[in-house]
Amino acid sequence: MTYDFDQLLQSAAYAGQLLLESGAEIYRVEDTICRICLNYGAQEASSIVLPTGIFVTIVAGGRSVSKIVRIKSRGLDIDRIDRINTLSRQSKTLSLDEFLAQLRAIARLRPYSLSRRIAAGALGAGGFTLFFGGRFSDLCCALVIGGLIEGCSSVLEQRQFPSFFAISLCSALTALLAIGMNQIGLAPSLDALIIGCLMLLVPGLAITNAIRDSLSGDLISGMTRGVEAVLIAIAVALGPGLVMSLWMMLGGNPLW
Repeated sequence: MTYDFDQLLQSAAYAGQLLLESGAEIYRVEDTICRICLNYGAQEASSIVLPTGIFVTIVAGGRSVSKIVRIKSRGLDIDRIDRINTLSRQSKTLSLDEFLAQLRAIARLRPYSLSRRIAAGALGAGGFTLFFGGRFSDLCCALVIGGLIEGCSSVLEQRQFPSFFAISLCSALTALLAIGMNQIGLAPSLDALIIGCLMLLVPGLAITNAIRDSLSGDLISGMTRGVEAVLIAIAVALGPGLVMSLWMMLGGNPLW
């Protein structure tokens, strides 16, 4: 069957864009793009994917067509990655129009609601606080702080606030709330409470993808994501460091 190869290129690049914006690994994005192009009749398909851009070229019908997509935002949506990954493997049984319609339907699916993210953040912070030696009273405080931090992070993400400053702000708020609860006697294990809540901001995905991309031979992407992970780690440490320094400068009670 003959397809409009410009539309095919647009569809494949769009699928790659959705994957990359959802936190997929580089090799998965490249493999998905090439598989879609070849399944719909392209003679050759090549893609180079970086964390901030996608470059795709297909050879079909005696001509070469290329497309560049700029990636400006990245997040985490494992459900979307799984759905697109499955759809790309089913593309042989679908027409290009059907494939594109299903792809757009996946893109329209809403991520987890704010209330669910807040609940997950609260439970995650509480669990980590107990893991690091916190008491039951620390757990209760962590549930409150974790929910507030996840809610604040979600709102800043929706408003496209720069991620470095958003993480710094959330980590500073974590330390401020933890110190306040400690000083009024609600949270005796201040270190466990702060560390447990900060685990919500740790760049686990960036570190994992940096290692996987490097092992897959995508060294540029691996180094880029490694630097991203380091910057996020600095942002996580910067907020509590500033709050604690200001607390001591203003003559606050010793924290430990």
